[in-house]
Amino acid sequence: MLPYPSFSIIPDMDRKIQFRETFLEKLGTSPSENVPLSAMSSFGIGGPADFFFEVRTEGEFETTLSLAAAEKYPFYVIGGGNNLLFDDAGYRGLIIRNRLEGIVGGEDRLRVLSGTGLSALLNQTLSAGLSGLEFLAGIPGTVGGAVYGNAGAYGRSIGDILETATLLFPDGGRKTVNREALGFGYRDSALKKRGGIVLDTILLCSPGDTQASEAKIRDILEKRRLKHPPLGTACAGSYFKNSCSATGERIAAGRLLEQAGARGLAVGDAAVDERHCNFIINKRNARSRDVLLLAGELKEKVFRMFGIRLEEEVIYLRADA
Repeated sequence: MLPYPSFSIIPDMDRKIQFRETFLEKLGTSPSENVPLSAMSSFGIGGPADFFFEVRTEGEFETTLSLAAAEKYPFYVIGGGNNLLFDDAGYRGLIIRNRLEGIVGGEDRLRVLSGTGLSALLNQTLSAGLSGLEFLAGIPGTVGGAVYGNAGAYGRSIGDILETATLLFPDGGRKTVNREALGFGYRDSALKKRGGIVLDTILLCSPGDTQASEAKIRDILEKRRLKHPPLGTACAGSYFKNSCSATGERIAAGRLLEQAGARGLAVGDAAVDERHCNFIINKRNARSRDVLLLAGELKEKVFRMFGIRLEEEVIYLRADA
């Protein structure tokens, strides 16, 4: 979901013990320890996190963030773990998983908690006879993560339908901001630069024809089925952002990679997908090092052929970040 810049302090054993005790005191429960992050990632890659905790209420979220900030303890917030590459060494701090889920709304607006899955959001809008969110079909992850990276497809993104978002800050502050304040761009938002973690959103929708919406969703899913790796493939989605030409047009990263000879390349068990060259997949036991080496090779190939420097869409979380 939404990563928040953590403090560059590597906890020693005494600090870990102290943090665990303070956590228990403040929240009435202890975080899990040495949790394998490979189980939290669609990539299936990642070593153990020192601590792991799932927040399910706004109060838990606020208290957990404030505690980590006050203790100057490294932390990182995730949602579905779909756009992340965790370090083989894990994470030397606290991984907070956002499980705030819920949708409330009427005919033109929905209040959606940030840990809500995009698929659940789409299903509920369909059941309610609402339209305008069909482009989200097949996109994994949560609403909070989608806002952070302005996720989208087929010419639309979540920033187009967002009216406001409530942001939570580690000092305990909250702020409701509008679409303009979030500075949406292609797979980008101001959250990546200014911080703040999405707590909830107001999304715009409208009454629609359910059959027409379902037909549009089926069409989108079929296009994805033909182009993308099969469902269940261990990967993190499109690895690189599409590039921009001198005239402002988007150039598909997959096309550049294919023309540069990416198909069939592999490092260890990290390999370029046979269907779509902008997907790096974990064939079995890939390590983050394998993925990073392969990604570096792919970037170099594209630069040598086209003079274009690809930018990663997948976020790599170092163990000591």
